[in-house]
Formats: sequence, structure tokens, C-alpha cells
Amino acid sequence: MKLNNKGWGTSTMIFLSLGLLVALLIAVFFISSLYGSFGNSTGNKFYLDLETRLENAAAAYVAKNNIDVESEMHVSLQALQENGLIGEFKDRLGNNCDGYVIITKINLVDNFYGRISCPDYKTRNY
Repeated sequence: MKLNNKGWGTSTMIFLSLGLLVALLIAVFFISSLYGSFGNSTGNKFYLDLETRLENAAAAYVAKNNIDVESEMHVSLQALQENGLIGEFKDRLGNNCDGYVIITKINLVDNFYGRISCPDYKTRNY
């Protein structure tokens, strides 16, 4: 019995599949570096958690001192620490970070926007 050798063989198919896989991995690497990372990476999530801690402390500060925000107000990290509402504010490497919270009132609702500055991370518009 004579076989028709005009089609692809298994070795050719594996070679082409590996080539496509390598091209896909290279594309994922460049897309990841272009956009920073996929969603919130663990590094960015850590800093987002720091911002959230700062915002929660500012909300407690406003409630504790019965402050009525009329349009916009800034509360510093130092003010929150002096009132005992937030403790140490350090990044993962133990470096001190600084920050503040912008409090705005929109439709009778207070909105809190935390801004932090660490040696290797800074919130946009800090």
C-alpha cells in the first residue's frame, strides 16, 4: 500500500503549533508591558489598599469631628495620625509613605479620594 505524502505530518503540526504559542506569549508580554499589567496586580493592589485605608480614616475623621464639608476639603495623613485614626503608613519594603485625602460633597454625599506618595509609587495627580 502506497501512502500519499502531500499532507502535513505530526512533526510539522507540532512545530507550527509551538511557533504560534511562542508568538502568542510574546504578544501577551508586550501587551502587558504596554498597559502596565493585567487589572490590579498584587503591587498595585497593595497601594490601592493603602489609599482605601486613608479614605476610611478620613471618613472616620469627618464623623468624629462632626465636620460638614461644603465643597472641598483636604485632610493630611499627619492629621489622621494625630487623631489616632490611622497608624503606621508604610509600603511593603517598610518605607514611610505620605498622603492626604480630598473630600468633596456631591449631591449631599461626601466623596473621599485618597492620594499617596511612596518611594516607588505615587497616586496620579498627587
